Amino acid sequence: MNNENSIESTDLCKIYRLGTIGMSSLREDISRWWNKGKKQNDTEAHTRITNTNKTQLINGSEFWALRNLDFSIRKGEVVGIIGANGSGKSTLLKIISRITEPTKGTVKVRGKVASLLEVGTGFHPELTGRENIYINGAILGMTRREVEERFDLIVDFAGVIDFIDTPIKRYSSGMTVRLGFAVAAHLDPDILIVDEVLAVGDASFQRKCINKMKDISSRGKTILFVSHQLPMIEKLCSSAMLLEDGMIKEKGEPVKLINNYIKETLVKPERLDLVRCENRKGTGEIKIERIKIVSPSLGESNTIKIGESASFFFYFNLIKKTKKETSFRFAITNNQGKRITTIDSRSVNLDIEPESSFCIKTKFNKISFAEGSYTITTFIGYNEDAYDWVINAYVFDVISGDFYGTGRIQKLNDGEVHSEFIMNTDMTLDDL
Repeated sequence: MNNENSIESTDLCKIYRLGTIGMSSLREDISRWWNKGKKQNDTEAHTRITNTNKTQLINGSEFWALRNLDFSIRKGEVVGIIGANGSGKSTLLKIISRITEPTKGTVKVRGKVASLLEVGTGFHPELTGRENIYINGAILGMTRREVEERFDLIVDFAGVIDFIDTPIKRYSSGMTVRLGFAVAAHLDPDILIVDEVLAVGDASFQRKCINKMKDISSRGKTILFVSHQLPMIEKLCSSAMLLEDGMIKEKGEPVKLINNYIKETLVKPERLDLVRCENRKGTGEIKIERIKIVSPSLGESNTIKIGESASFFFYFNLIKKTKKETSFRFAITNNQGKRITTIDSRSVNLDIEPESSFCIKTKFNKISFAEGSYTITTFIGYNEDAYDWVINAYVFDVISGDFYGTGRIQKLNDGEVHSEFIMNTDMTLDDL
């Protein structure tokens, strides 16, 4: 490969009608040939047992991990690859990295590739961190002089200076990830391939990795990034691909693609039929009929994302004439039965006729709850006298989102919430 000519090209990676069933041994190849003539009913039985897509099957025991892929990635792009487990993401990266040969098709890669796919690949457990840096650097294509020049930067980035002369086998998984990523990131590659390794690191290391990848991409390098942390894909990537059953289902702008992916994978939780619900108390002058939630990215859905705005709509039917000064409140409870918040209003003015419907809308500017499932209990009445009090009237889910705009997910403990704030970084001591 002529790297000089290749790096000048705008196409760093092309996959043409790519299909693979993974790297195979001679024994597996002979077995595949022997089993080619198996009857169709074996394949159908395998499909029923494993729920494998029929188009992926070769015979009763093998299937196409990838098939009919045709795409190109331009120089300088940061591409996120998403999809469910088993959709072919890691296999695709292994093929681009030349770890696995495609069974059919052609892969053209122009430029120096650094891959961080399997954590600690090439590390020898009995050797020290220092020795493994040299070995891993050599595996990734660095000369000894290059490793020596970047050694201090690698150790500082990994944060393992106190353990650099300790055998790798005594490192934690997080320390091993940090060291492996540090070596790969300082290879100065034309193409950096990262497969779901940042999730193992702590928050400070994730921030380092994000900044490093931004630095690499700002220098016109290409990054292929697989992660289930979708906010990180949104923050880092200029484009994204969605894989499903070994094929590209959708390509495009990350935020739009991710929102479509989330909508398709949502499992709507069960909720009560409020019209026929008997889990209520009150005199019945007013009754709640429906609740819905609408957010910018997911539309009307039982699911909302952390960090987004969301509007809660409560639809009521006025059965009998009531006093105008009606109070309305609703409480949100997590799946452990702990109340997270209560929204209370004492000034609902109902200047409408009986048998009329009305709606109360409440908007959250930024969802701050932790990930999980929540229930809503509603109350409408006069002071503390209930017209209609429905316990667990609605169930909704909160999924991960980038609340602080950092490109990573903030994990919350039980009872914690995100906090919206304004931080002034321009102040001096004279301003205090």
